[in-house]
Amino acid sequence: MQCEFFLPERIIFGEGVSLQAGDCVKDLKGNKAFIVTDKVVAGLDAFKDIQKSLNKENVDYYIYAEVDPNPSDIQVEKGAKLYKKEGADVLVAIGGGSAIDSAKAIGILVNNGGSIRDYNGADLFKNQIPPLITIPTTAGTGSEVTMWSVITNTQDNYKMAPGGWKLLPKIALVDPVMMASMPPGMTAGTGLDALSHAVEAYCVPWPMPQTDALAISAIKYIVKYLGRAVADGSNKEAREGMAMGSLEAGMAFSSTGCGGIHALGHQLSSQCGIPHGTAMGIMMPPLMDYNIIAVMDRMVDIAVAMGEQVEGLSKREAATKAPLAVSQLAKSIGIKTKLSEHGVDPEVIPGLAKWAFKDGDLPGNPRVLDLEEIKMLYQRTF
Repeated sequence: MQCEFFLPERIIFGEGVSLQAGDCVKDLKGNKAFIVTDKVVAGLDAFKDIQKSLNKENVDYYIYAEVDPNPSDIQVEKGAKLYKKEGADVLVAIGGGSAIDSAKAIGILVNNGGSIRDYNGADLFKNQIPPLITIPTTAGTGSEVTMWSVITNTQDNYKMAPGGWKLLPKIALVDPVMMASMPPGMTAGTGLDALSHAVEAYCVPWPMPQTDALAISAIKYIVKYLGRAVADGSNKEAREGMAMGSLEAGMAFSSTGCGGIHALGHQLSSQCGIPHGTAMGIMMPPLMDYNIIAVMDRMVDIAVAMGEQVEGLSKREAATKAPLAVSQLAKSIGIKTKLSEHGVDPEVIPGLAKWAFKDGDLPGNPRVLDLEEIKMLYQRTF
């Protein structure tokens, strides 16, 4: 076995830890922070509390609040220019995966130049990004601890994935308080995104003991707490449980990468405008079912982690419980799992398949997929 396991230098978890932002900037010898966020997050009381933390430590900062739900190369390149103009020396990302991914990509350009389109793939940039502090406001992407960024290439209209250990944050402040304002729909979608990270990390062709343990634990947390967080966003125990589940899933897939669920799901976001977490919820059941013959034992493990009863069943029967459980969970929290429910025309399938076949996550699928099989999997979602 040969493996590499990647994590930020520090992960601080718990209620109120976001208020350590000012101290953390000082710990990194920072003088001016470049805050990457979106307009909604920038208006939250919790965001203002972080500003107070920075002010208390006399940390100067600039707020770049132009991040969209699907961050683009244009926004990233604008942010990198502003970072340099403002003379910043620390990145602080406050938001969901979009804000954190944007901050990472901005960091690539600040220290390496060029266009973010030059860096689609692993380890394609030479210099480490500036020190990055991540403060997630959703329990889903895990981007606060990963070495990956997902950015839309507006020239060709597809999602790129710049990555590598030089993209890792220095400090992750995972505060369930920051997630309390998520509405039910966003809580549901981001929760399924976290589940997809754990499922794919557990099923890649190159698993390792560390990521296996994190992935199974993440699945258990998410299954236990996602429904409760959707039902009542003020439930502190549920928010904390989902924050931990998302964190563990992120720690797992940062080192393993993802697979076919993400490769096919990315295209639903970039080509059809379906939110990322919802796209994962759509693609998880058919990909998991298709992959059973390649990772049957692991699908049984996932079924058990999701609370399914498998005693007395054959191994195949037990394995099929996993995709069924995901489908039932998605429907129970209000996710529409058929592309027809999102107004998608089946005529787009060939185009979706073409881009999915080129997606950087596809090699992580445990069962090799060709173009026709990808088309068939999309067809199953109608």
